[in-house]
Amino acid sequence: MDSLRSFMDEMLNDQGRKEGFISDLLGNLKNQPIPTLEQAQTGYTTVSNLHGIFYDYDKGEVTISYKVVPDMYEPYTLSFVQFQAVLEGLLTLRRNQKWQMQHNK
Repeated sequence: MDSLRSFMDEMLNDQGRKEGFISDLLGNLKNQPIPTLEQAQTGYTTVSNLHGIFYDYDKGEVTISYKVVPDMYEPYTLSFVQFQAVLEGLLTLRRNQKWQMQHNK
């Protein structure tokens, strides 16, 4: 397992509202957020419950790190286009899961 797979598992398995978080991650690909104190302290552009996500706007890359136990999984780096594909896939899967649950009742 690596940080990317762990991140995808977190986004798919969490029963909370992750669609807004994933949409924010997509938005960060287009518009660099204003740096915050939390970003300076953690080194991440944004964080989920288990992962830190760092956007390198100069290189057009995103690095996902498992922040709970940093050495457990290697950080995983993707291009902005690859990360966009992952996020859009996650959104589609989550929406399909909700649709199936609603129609199976």
